[in-house]
Amino acid sequence: MMLWFNLKFILNRLYGFYDYIWIDCTLVKETQKVILIMFDDREIWFPKAWIVKIKRDKNGYTIRIKISQYNWAKKMS
Repeated sequence: MMLWFNLKFILNRLYGFYDYIWIDCTLVKETQKVILIMFDDREIWFPKAWIVKIKRDKNGYTIRIKISQYNWAKKMS
């Protein structure tokens, strides 16, 4: 029997398995700690700690955010 462990495996066990999704939305306002987006005709505040990555268009208002499905579902429910 061979045991296989690496750092990613151990961290995933400690913090849980997350699936990440990309959300296309419009940037309304941004501060140091939170971001206000417009998605599906709703304005939603997200802590920047929840956002893994932000991709901005050239105009700066249309953005794509990468967020875990867990945090997305928690905020949208």
